Amino acid sequence: MKIINVCCYQTMLHFLAKIVCLLLFIFIYCEFLIYYFVLLGCSWPQLSKIDQDFTVKPPNDPNKKPLHVMFIADTHLLGSREGHWFDKLRREWQMYRSFQSARFLFEPHIIFFLGDITDEGKWCSDHEWEKTVNRFHSLFSIPTNTKLYVLAGNHDIGFHYDV
Repeated sequence: MKIINVCCYQTMLHFLAKIVCLLLFIFIYCEFLIYYFVLLGCSWPQLSKIDQDFTVKPPNDPNKKPLHVMFIADTHLLGSREGHWFDKLRREWQMYRSFQSARFLFEPHIIFFLGDITDEGKWCSDHEWEKTVNRFHSLFSIPTNTKLYVLAGNHDIGFHYDV
Protein backbone atom coordinates (compact mmCIF):
# COMPACT_ATOMS: atom_id res chain seq x y z
CA MET A 1 0.00 0.00 0.00
CA LYS A 2 2.83 2.43 0.81
CA ILE A 3 4.47 1.83 -2.60
CA ILE A 4 1.28 2.86 -4.36
CA ASN A 5 0.99 6.03 -2.24
CA VAL A 6 4.63 6.98 -2.96
CA CYS A 7 4.08 6.41 -6.70
CA CYS A 8 0.87 8.40 -6.62
CA TYR A 9 2.61 11.19 -4.67
CA GLN A 10 5.52 11.29 -7.14
CA THR A 11 3.14 11.31 -10.11
CA MET A 12 1.15 14.15 -8.54
CA LEU A 13 4.36 16.07 -7.79
CA HIS A 14 5.57 15.56 -11.36
CA PHE A 15 2.21 16.74 -12.71
CA LEU A 16 2.27 19.86 -10.50
CA ALA A 17 5.83 20.64 -11.63
CA LYS A 18 4.65 20.49 -15.26
CA ILE A 19 1.74 22.81 -14.47
CA VAL A 20 4.05 25.30 -12.72
CA CYS A 21 6.48 25.22 -15.67
CA LEU A 22 3.63 25.74 -18.13
CA LEU A 23 2.25 28.68 -16.13
CA LEU A 24 5.73 30.19 -15.85
CA PHE A 25 6.23 29.87 -19.62
CA ILE A 26 2.82 31.45 -20.30
CA PHE A 27 3.64 34.33 -17.95
CA ILE A 28 7.05 34.98 -19.52
CA TYR A 29 5.59 34.75 -23.02
CA CYS A 30 2.65 37.07 -22.33
CA GLU A 31 4.61 39.62 -20.31
CA PHE A 32 7.92 39.73 -22.20
CA LEU A 33 8.30 37.61 -25.34
CA ILE A 34 5.06 38.55 -27.10
CA TYR A 35 6.35 42.07 -27.76
CA TYR A 36 9.44 40.74 -29.52
CA PHE A 37 7.52 38.19 -31.59
CA VAL A 38 5.05 40.85 -32.77
CA LEU A 39 7.75 43.45 -33.47
CA LEU A 40 9.96 41.01 -35.36
CA GLY A 41 7.32 41.10 -38.09
CA CYS A 42 8.08 44.80 -38.57
CA SER A 43 11.10 46.40 -40.17
CA TRP A 44 12.39 49.70 -41.46
CA PRO A 45 11.58 50.22 -45.15
CA GLN A 46 14.40 49.36 -47.51
CA LEU A 47 15.33 52.52 -49.36
CA SER A 48 16.68 52.19 -52.86
CA LYS A 49 18.90 54.65 -54.68
CA ILE A 50 16.97 54.00 -57.90
CA ASP A 51 13.64 55.25 -56.57
CA GLN A 52 12.65 58.37 -58.46
CA ASP A 53 10.24 59.74 -55.87
CA PHE A 54 10.98 62.31 -53.18
CA THR A 55 11.19 60.00 -50.18
CA VAL A 56 14.13 60.05 -47.81
CA LYS A 57 17.00 58.17 -49.39
CA PRO A 58 20.33 57.08 -48.05
CA PRO A 59 23.15 59.49 -48.86
CA ASN A 60 25.59 58.63 -51.65
CA ASP A 61 28.13 57.54 -49.06
CA PRO A 62 27.58 53.75 -48.70
CA ASN A 63 28.78 53.87 -45.07
CA LYS A 64 25.96 56.20 -44.05
CA LYS A 65 22.61 54.75 -43.11
CA PRO A 66 19.11 56.27 -43.41
CA LEU A 67 17.69 58.23 -40.50
CA HIS A 68 15.28 56.10 -38.45
CA VAL A 69 12.42 58.00 -36.81
CA MET A 70 9.81 56.55 -34.44
CA PHE A 71 6.44 58.29 -33.96
CA ILE A 72 4.26 57.61 -30.92
CA ALA A 73 0.94 59.28 -30.17
CA ASP A 74 -1.79 59.26 -27.55
CA THR A 75 -0.17 57.42 -24.65
CA HIS A 76 -2.77 58.94 -22.25
CA LEU A 77 -0.90 58.29 -19.01
CA LEU A 78 -3.56 58.21 -16.32
CA GLY A 79 -3.34 60.63 -13.42
CA SER A 80 -4.63 60.34 -9.89
CA ARG A 81 -8.26 61.20 -10.69
CA GLU A 82 -9.37 58.86 -13.45
CA GLY A 83 -9.07 55.11 -13.84
CA HIS A 84 -8.45 52.23 -11.50
CA TRP A 85 -4.97 51.64 -10.05
CA PHE A 86 -4.76 48.18 -11.64
CA ASP A 87 -5.74 49.57 -15.06
CA LYS A 88 -3.04 52.22 -14.68
CA LEU A 89 -0.46 49.63 -13.63
CA ARG A 90 -1.33 47.28 -16.51
CA ARG A 91 -1.40 50.01 -19.16
CA GLU A 92 1.92 51.44 -18.08
CA TRP A 93 3.55 48.01 -17.98
CA GLN A 94 2.36 47.28 -21.53
CA MET A 95 3.50 50.70 -22.78
CA TYR A 96 6.87 50.24 -21.11
CA ARG A 97 7.42 46.74 -22.51
CA SER A 98 6.26 47.54 -26.04
CA PHE A 99 8.22 50.80 -26.22
CA GLN A 100 11.44 49.35 -24.81
CA SER A 101 11.17 46.28 -27.05
CA ALA A 102 10.64 48.43 -30.15
CA ARG A 103 13.43 50.79 -29.15
CA PHE A 104 15.80 47.87 -28.57
CA LEU A 105 14.96 46.10 -31.84
CA PHE A 106 14.79 49.10 -34.18
CA GLU A 107 17.22 51.56 -32.56
CA PRO A 108 15.59 54.77 -33.83
CA HIS A 109 17.73 57.88 -34.07
CA ILE A 110 14.85 60.24 -33.25
CA ILE A 111 11.61 59.63 -31.32
CA PHE A 112 8.59 61.94 -31.56
CA PHE A 113 5.70 61.83 -29.07
CA LEU A 114 2.80 63.46 -30.88
CA GLY A 115 0.67 64.71 -28.01
CA ASP A 116 -1.82 63.44 -25.47
CA ILE A 117 0.97 62.11 -23.30
CA THR A 118 -1.28 62.50 -20.25
CA ASP A 119 -4.99 62.07 -19.80
CA GLU A 120 -5.54 64.58 -17.00
CA GLY A 121 -3.34 67.57 -17.84
CA LYS A 122 -6.17 70.03 -17.28
CA TRP A 123 -6.67 68.96 -13.68
CA CYS A 124 -3.04 68.44 -12.61
CA SER A 125 -1.38 70.48 -9.91
CA ASP A 126 2.27 71.42 -10.47
CA HIS A 127 3.33 68.59 -8.15
CA GLU A 128 1.17 66.03 -9.99
CA TRP A 129 2.53 67.30 -13.31
CA GLU A 130 6.13 66.78 -12.09
CA LYS A 131 5.26 63.23 -11.00
CA THR A 132 3.68 62.54 -14.40
CA VAL A 133 6.71 63.90 -16.25
CA ASN A 134 9.00 61.70 -14.14
CA ARG A 135 6.74 58.70 -14.83
CA PHE A 136 6.86 59.49 -18.55
CA HIS A 137 10.67 59.57 -18.51
CA SER A 138 10.88 56.28 -16.60
CA LEU A 139 8.41 54.52 -18.93
CA PHE A 140 9.92 55.89 -22.12
CA SER A 141 13.59 56.05 -21.20
CA ILE A 142 15.94 56.36 -24.14
CA PRO A 143 19.71 56.25 -24.62
CA THR A 144 21.55 59.57 -24.63
CA ASN A 145 22.38 59.29 -28.34
CA THR A 146 18.67 59.22 -29.29
CA LYS A 147 16.89 62.54 -29.78
CA LEU A 148 13.49 62.95 -28.12
CA TYR A 149 10.83 65.48 -29.14
CA VAL A 150 7.52 65.78 -27.28
CA LEU A 151 4.56 67.78 -28.58
CA ALA A 152 1.66 68.82 -26.36
CA GLY A 153 -1.81 67.53 -27.13
CA ASN A 154 -5.24 68.73 -26.07
CA HIS A 155 -5.31 66.30 -23.12
CA ASP A 156 -1.95 67.63 -21.93
CA ILE A 157 -2.71 71.34 -21.90
CA GLY A 158 -6.30 71.44 -20.90
CA PHE A 159 -8.98 71.96 -23.51
CA HIS A 160 -9.63 68.26 -23.66
CA TYR A 161 -13.42 68.12 -24.05
CA ASP A 162 -13.80 71.71 -25.28
CA VAL A 163 -12.51 71.08 -28.81
